[in-house]
Amino acid sequence: MSNILLEENGRYGLDCTKALWASGAMHDHYVNSLHPNCLGDVDFVVETAVSLLLVEYKNAKFAPEPGESTPKTSANNVFKDQKFTQLVRKYFGSLPYLRLVGKTIKPCHYIFVVEYPNDNSTSRKQLRNRLKNALPFELQKQFGSKIKLIEAVDVVNIDEWNSHPVYGQFPLKPVKNLMPLT
Repeated sequence: MSNILLEENGRYGLDCTKALWASGAMHDHYVNSLHPNCLGDVDFVVETAVSLLLVEYKNAKFAPEPGESTPKTSANNVFKDQKFTQLVRKYFGSLPYLRLVGKTIKPCHYIFVVEYPNDNSTSRKQLRNRLKNALPFELQKQFGSKIKLIEAVDVVNIDEWNSHPVYGQFPLKPVKNLMPLT
């Protein structure tokens, strides 16, 4: 396993040197074995001593991709129902993968790392609250069991990710700033 997991555009990498286990291969497994739109998937899964971090990363501080007039991720796009639904779907779609790789014992934390022009802590907090209402927190309360599908949800920017006491153990940096591992 490589210790550096690259996001889909190859601009940023997540250094998973300190992870017990990490994967950025969920998408490839799904594309090779399922209908392309059957399940959504998070970009990275990182296992710590106490939890699984399901990480979705979007960065729109770069120029639009070829053929686009605006970047895919913006404050307005993230809050639109279709984009929001895709974000929720990525969490639920990742659960079968975790089961198949035997990673269902530890609590799951879903983290959305998002960067877009003029982002701010208020919009990230609003998005986190909206995600919390859409994810299975209330459902698992109804069963009253100790089994949980999700423990926590968070929405952060890259600086907040890197300075967080847990997430920061796995720095998210521009590829050019990541030291080659030997």
